[in-house]
Amino acid sequence: MAAAAVHQLPPRQTPTPPPQAPSLTLNTSALEHGAVPNKHLPYCSPGPAPFAQNAPATPPASPPTPQPEVQTCSILHPPDAHPKVSASPPVFAIRPSTLLTAIHQSASQELPEPKHVFPWLHGLHPENQIQLAFFTARKKTLRNVPKCFRGLTIVKAGGNLTRSKVRGALAPEEILSSEPGRDDTFLEVDPREGFSVRNFQIQAAKIATVSDLVVYRDDDVSEKELHKLAKRLSRAQNTWRVKNSFGEQELPRFHVFIVSCTTPFQDVAVQ
Repeated sequence: MAAAAVHQLPPRQTPTPPPQAPSLTLNTSALEHGAVPNKHLPYCSPGPAPFAQNAPATPPASPPTPQPEVQTCSILHPPDAHPKVSASPPVFAIRPSTLLTAIHQSASQELPEPKHVFPWLHGLHPENQIQLAFFTARKKTLRNVPKCFRGLTIVKAGGNLTRSKVRGALAPEEILSSEPGRDDTFLEVDPREGFSVRNFQIQAAKIATVSDLVVYRDDDVSEKELHKLAKRLSRAQNTWRVKNSFGEQELPRFHVFIVSCTTPFQDVAVQ
């Protein structure tokens, strides 16, 4: 009788179950305020509002308000209200009180913008290429004589400024040339060479060329010498105007006045 052999299989090992993830909970409170967006859908911007499609992000700046150009004036211009003591060249006469009013007016009125008188006041000689290149390389009109300024320059006949001096008065040699044949012309004070940004030393003579000129004297100077100097200045004004007027550069007319009084000027000046 045959014997049956029974082979007992080894017991199977039970695999370790995977760790269980913590239970998920859905917070439904957010659904009360709106739908939860689907993150799998691509985001598409709706674009700007129809009324703002052509509007700039920020409004453009307002255009600058044009500022009127300041024009200095003088009670001496026009000169027709004052007696003419010389017809050719023209010279007029004023009283000391008129000179006083003109000084107060000149000192109290608003000055023109610096851009309208500079760089002309710095001195722009046509042969000084360094000075011209620095100041007027981009704009040739900066060389033009300013038309918005009418100054007042006082000149003392005889040139002695140690007595009977009106404040700010100049001696004749500070503005008139002393070269032979050119004594009826203004000084050429623009630097012919070199470079300077200021040139303060020439500005009084340059302002005299765009000013009404008032000539006075003290008792040491004769009436004849006073009139002679006034005529020299008047001829210098005419020469300078013809030289610097070209094309559209039509310059204003400036005038020469003498102070006429019977009282000694030193007494008038003290008063």
